[in-house]
Amino acid sequence: MTDASSAPTSPDEMKAAIKGILRRIRHERDQWDGGFDELRALLTGELKSVALELLDAEARRERLEFQWKLQELLEEFAPPPPPKKEAKPEEPPAEEPAAEEEEPVNEAPGAGGVVAPLRPEDLVPIYDDPRGILIHKHKTDGRWFLTQVNPMTGQPQTVELAEAHKSQVKEELKDSPYWLEKSW
Repeated sequence: MTDASSAPTSPDEMKAAIKGILRRIRHERDQWDGGFDELRALLTGELKSVALELLDAEARRERLEFQWKLQELLEEFAPPPPPKKEAKPEEPPAEEPAAEEEEPVNEAPGAGGVVAPLRPEDLVPIYDDPRGILIHKHKTDGRWFLTQVNPMTGQPQTVELAEAHKSQVKEELKDSPYWLEKSW
């Protein structure tokens, strides 16, 4: 394949040439160097982008060690990553008056006021079951939050318990040894 006159001129010819080289050298380790030289010649020809794409697709079907060698070859000829746009240093936002930076007022829910934002430092654990259920109580307004692992994502998920659910949880778990605080 080193002769320029026998270089593939269409994507179909390129595919056939790549498959032929891979078929010939795949199981003959002592033939890899010669075969890789032929592949390099294809990767520097007119149909370079087609050859890169086809060889990448074919490499995924090969045995692992051979696949690694093909990936190394592909990395040699991969186009460089696009240049990063020069990031302008961000200017810090203009400082706002201190009066606007006050913490929101914590008020009880249902009182028509603002409900305190949920922050980890405001949550006190009151129930901790090692099987994956954790209940927290908000320090200031008494809201309850249930945390358990979401079986779909494997990530912890926290939800606020409504009053009806809170009563139900108290009733169902009243004799559980995992209560950390029973002053509800």
